Amino acid sequence: MDFFFFFFLFFFIFFFLFLLFFFFFLFHLFFFFYFFFFPSSLFFLFYFFFCFFFSSFFSFSFF
Repeated sequence: MDFFFFFFLFFFIFFFLFLLFFFFFLFHLFFFFYFFFFPSSLFFLFYFFFCFFFSSFFSFSFF
């Protein structure tokens, strides 16, 4: 009984982390292609700020 409980607990935790990083990856791709096809300095600055500050902060906090 305890084995199944911990198994499902870790399974849902890792599944949630996988979904979180997957959506971060999609968000980065969206901003990269948006800047590539529609150049705008404001979007580029926001994308740069998000990539190099927020994503590094989240990745270091999780690992």
